[in-house]
Amino acid sequence: MYAFRDAHQNKDARVALDLRDEGGERVIAQRRAAPRAAITEPKLRREISIDLDALVNTINLGSSLDLSDYDRVGRSILNHGFPDLTRLSIDEHRLDTVREDLARALLTYEPRLIAKSVVVERDGGLDPAELKVRFLVRADLNCEPLNVPVQFVADLELDTGKIAIRDR
Repeated sequence: MYAFRDAHQNKDARVALDLRDEGGERVIAQRRAAPRAAITEPKLRREISIDLDALVNTINLGSSLDLSDYDRVGRSILNHGFPDLTRLSIDEHRLDTVREDLARALLTYEPRLIAKSVVVERDGGLDPAELKVRFLVRADLNCEPLNVPVQFVADLELDTGKIAIRDR
């Protein structure tokens, strides 16, 4: 997704690329011929944050259809997203399920995270009057030559069911 976001941000599509030499032959544009630059660690962290925010705020298919007879669909991109939390009353027992759902969504739909490194824990330090529950997410990004450790905070707003992802 980074290549598309970067091109959109740079407004590449607005630049005409029908380049031709003196003989009328097409010339490959420099931006297409140049090797792709490696993504920097801060940009990679930002991209992951954007994608995780989209993942946890997309309601999956399993929230509206019973997929118990369709095990492969439940693990496929058709079920991309997070269970719908707006219809549920969230109590202490349900919070453990939300934590497990968050870990499952990350493991299933975020292949850049090393599965064995994903840890989701509840942070009990928030005031209950804030109507939020905070989860701390730690994982390693699969990168070359070294894996990059990342930490995110996932704040679940109890009144709306929305989850906000931000760097820690």
